[in-house]
Amino acid sequence: MDPNQQAPQPAPEPIKATGANSYLKPYKGKGAIFFDNFLGGFAWSFGSLIGLALIAVFVGYLISQIDLIPIIGGFIAQIMQDATSRLQLPIQPIE
Repeated sequence: MDPNQQAPQPAPEPIKATGANSYLKPYKGKGAIFFDNFLGGFAWSFGSLIGLALIAVFVGYLISQIDLIPIIGGFIAQIMQDATSRLQLPIQPIE
């Protein structure tokens, strides 16, 4: 062996599969596509519902703390009074 030559390098190890092949398949079955889209739509709608509820609570709290809107405050007070008066049942005497 010539001293100026390098020793032959061993062959590199083959790259092992990482499990990404299942995500890189170009085609899925109709059932898998339907199930994936169903779960995605369900998660999106649930997140939208929770987000909208949080925003509504926050806006309602802000409006309840503001006394600068007497027209809306009086209107809401009238609605609340009407709603609660209709919920009260008349008291019947026991005979």
